[in-house]
Amino acid sequence: MGIAIVLLGACAAGTTSDQDRQDVELIFEGAEEIGHSELAEVIERDVERYREDPRPSVLDDAVFRLLQHYRSRGFVWAAVEARASGRRLTFTIREGPGAELGRVRFEGNQALSRDDLEEVVERVRSGTDPAYSPKLLSRVVEALLAAYGEKGYVEAVVSDPQTSYVEDQRAMNVTFRITEGKSYTLRSIEGLPEQPEVRKRLGARIGATYTPHTGREVEAAIVDYYRERGHPFVRVRVETRLDRDQGLATLLLDMRLGPFGVVGEIQVVGNQRARESFVRSRSGLEPGIEYRLSDLVRAQKRIMDTGLFRQVTVTPVGFQEGSKEFPIEIRVEEVPPGEVSLRGGFGSLEGPRVGADVAYHDLFGGAEYVRLGGTFGSLGSRADIETGFPYILGTEFRPSVSVYFEEQKLPSFDATSFGAVPSVLYPLTEHLKWTVGARAAFIRTSNVEPDVPPGDRLDFDYLAVFTSAEWDWRNNATLPSRGFRLHGLVETSRRALASDVQFIKGSGGGDGYVPLPWDLVLAASLDAGMIRPIERTEEIPISIRYFAGGTTTVRGFEYGTLGPKVDGEPTGGEVFASLQVELRFPIWGELHGALFTDRGGVWADRRDVDLDETRYSVGLGLRYYTPAGALVADVAWNVARKEDEDPVEFHVSVGFPF
Repeated sequence: MGIAIVLLGACAAGTTSDQDRQDVELIFEGAEEIGHSELAEVIERDVERYREDPRPSVLDDAVFRLLQHYRSRGFVWAAVEARASGRRLTFTIREGPGAELGRVRFEGNQALSRDDLEEVVERVRSGTDPAYSPKLLSRVVEALLAAYGEKGYVEAVVSDPQTSYVEDQRAMNVTFRITEGKSYTLRSIEGLPEQPEVRKRLGARIGATYTPHTGREVEAAIVDYYRERGHPFVRVRVETRLDRDQGLATLLLDMRLGPFGVVGEIQVVGNQRARESFVRSRSGLEPGIEYRLSDLVRAQKRIMDTGLFRQVTVTPVGFQEGSKEFPIEIRVEEVPPGEVSLRGGFGSLEGPRVGADVAYHDLFGGAEYVRLGGTFGSLGSRADIETGFPYILGTEFRPSVSVYFEEQKLPSFDATSFGAVPSVLYPLTEHLKWTVGARAAFIRTSNVEPDVPPGDRLDFDYLAVFTSAEWDWRNNATLPSRGFRLHGLVETSRRALASDVQFIKGSGGGDGYVPLPWDLVLAASLDAGMIRPIERTEEIPISIRYFAGGTTTVRGFEYGTLGPKVDGEPTGGEVFASLQVELRFPIWGELHGALFTDRGGVWADRRDVDLDETRYSVGLGLRYYTPAGALVADVAWNVARKEDEDPVEFHVSVGFPF
């Protein structure tokens, strides 16, 4: 057993001045395993009491609290002596040995095997600190009782664990004595309502194992049923009667339906910028419709999905006797409307790059927003401004307009472009979004390397229409660990739109995430695209061709250098494809690692596509997870490099490569 030895001495002779009471000095002598600041925090309240009333009994409490803290940290024993001298409090501590959890034995178990019980213990002790403590044993006892309860042994008893310290091993052996009792089966549920749906659903439980959760589950099923059918204030009390001779359990129900009614007046509380009419519209609730709990849950989610609120609750309030209307209160807590975000990265070729976005949401109380962003680096810069009007006129349509200016310095040419992109997004389902829009672009190309085919035009304007879709089933948009996402786009520019170049373009792909044992995640991304000239355009201009290589395609190559080249300079192509595969694994806390391989290629003409020409690289990286996304650093090796290609590339970015 754990041993606690207390040696206490304290003196508070004479009177203590006000200054002494205000400036108590704490000294911990002999404390090595536990930090002084931690010990001071443990007795903080006792010290405050001692300042007001310097009595020995207060120091008794502080000593007791320190001993309990050492015990909770897994020390077999500890000795603490307290003494007071003026405004100085000195605690002399002798720290006994810490203990690991040693051999674990079970007595009296029959229904659950030793292996089953050891698995319960391992689940509890996994990741605990310290390795042994009375608190750990209490958690094990709770877990053992829960395991027996799930098997129907609701009256099982686990006696206080018997401990034995093995000094040479610094381990605490523990014995759990178990009295299993009977396994109970649910015999009947008395007082069930007459509704066939309820009787059928709960009747299926008859003859099943009775567990500590059975009563609460039956209660919840009945409450949910009636709250979904116009009774928000239904009350159900469940009493259990056990037949210990036969091992049978009977549930006795006492139910109060409460009044039936419809949705009444809808009140919005807590909004400062958001218009009440907008919040009501987003809720989808209408006075006079039958009260359903699912409608309130859906209303809460619809309002939260706007991104304007930190918290939303939708509840019935203020019901008056004799009325059939339930007033509904929508209480919201708004998030700050302004937002500033920073991003950055580094690549072997492009060097450092930085970017920032400044946004303001809820301009006029209906989720309207404006965003100003910019990215700057040695290989180019981009600035854009976007404004959007989600939920226009109370609908799900979300129109927006983006205007941009961009300068690029690619390996074989420079380009300046500016334009505008009006679009409308519509969520077809919770996971599927569809967008239609137009792109007006004005492009000026310069410094094309000699002998690199520039295409039909260097300077041109075009107007294209596009449609795109995204199907997102990931569990988290910024730090995904399971699920998948698919996306696709079709875009075309025609003479009828007064475009200098005419083309049709299609791209698509997806990424998926599979959780594996030991907190591993297998992640993969596949992307491909094709652009082809139509009508009077014979060769796609170099500034709108596909280029690959770099962070988001094949990391073992410099940005834009994959595919066909002339005199070592990349020409881009009409077709590209890339595949990235990562095995992500935890290292410590929020720091994760990754092993990856990428493969991809670019082809000048769609008729020349040959997957045997794809290039690949391998590498490893670090990821630090934050609520805003991952901070990523990767190093990639070009395994089969050619002349004039670097063997290693480095990439640093905010956000995963895919």
